[in-house]
Amino acid sequence: MSRSAGDKVPTMVDVARRAGVSPSTVSYAMTGSRPISEATRQRIQQAMVDLGYRPNVFARGLKSKRSHIIAVLFPKNERGMNLGSMEYIFGASDHAQDRGYHLLLWTSGADALDDLAGLAQQGLVDGVLLMEVRLKDPRIEVLRNSELIFTMLGQNADPGELDYVDTDFDQCARLAVEHLAGLGHRHLGFVHQDAATIASGRGNAIRLRDGMLRAAREAGVALTALTCQSHTDGGRKAFAELLAADPRTTAVIAFNEQATPGLMAAAVAGGRRIPEDFSVVCVDMPAQAALMTTPTMTTVGPVAADMGKTAAEMLIRRIEGQQLGAPSQMLFDGELVVRASSGPAPEPR
Repeated sequence: MSRSAGDKVPTMVDVARRAGVSPSTVSYAMTGSRPISEATRQRIQQAMVDLGYRPNVFARGLKSKRSHIIAVLFPKNERGMNLGSMEYIFGASDHAQDRGYHLLLWTSGADALDDLAGLAQQGLVDGVLLMEVRLKDPRIEVLRNSELIFTMLGQNADPGELDYVDTDFDQCARLAVEHLAGLGHRHLGFVHQDAATIASGRGNAIRLRDGMLRAAREAGVALTALTCQSHTDGGRKAFAELLAADPRTTAVIAFNEQATPGLMAAAVAGGRRIPEDFSVVCVDMPAQAALMTTPTMTTVGPVAADMGKTAAEMLIRRIEGQQLGAPSQMLFDGELVVRASSGPAPEPR
């Protein structure tokens, strides 16, 4: 049955009237809280179809005491949300819907602990996917105290018995450095997140930075690491800072999707062709973004959507009691995808 915009939205009372039963019987049919005859159940279901009635998600969850809603905690900051972050969320959302759950995006800041405690206590969500995890993340203690089930996309300094899905940043760092070292580059730059992100102790940023430094030492190459604001002007400034620190730099590894176009533009404006004179590799940049750069970007990283899917499944299994006891903890290896932005080191001039 179709309704025009001005039609009244049908209610449970309307369904009861059409099916010839009481509203409480309609409620029993939806929640299973009391037995009713199969004939009555079918009559109620047909009335719902005829009226175009859609039961409230909370009513559907009354029998199991679950709302079938998962909150994704992604703290809003100045850099906003890039394509990479969206890939994680879309992967989680698609899988959650396949499993009968809805996703709620919660963008309160990482330090809005009272708001988070309120969300946890209201019983509106069955569980939480925690993103942008810090090494010392105060949200973890709030969630533990509330006894709300959660899974981390990322990890804190000591995850212990906590569930998480994360990138193997040591492996990604080795892939990126070895790729460029194998092409003859001996002086590399590493363009990182902004200083505030590093100071906040965000786990992925710290682990990748440390992994890059180790990988460069193992490969015997020089590495200049610097922080960078997450916008195109930040990328332009980072390129100038790299050359000032080491004029022999011939390649850069970036972990800053939003700044990379500015870095590339500054290199070209300075007379460097990419990749003939200067190579660029990005860590954790999704394919969609990599194909939009000129030239297309060589990347290292896992498929973010797969990680989001795995985290959502891990959380749902906890919610439904299918995973008990030992924590579920998974690291995803990165894949090197060579595109047009990286090439052999130029001959010394």
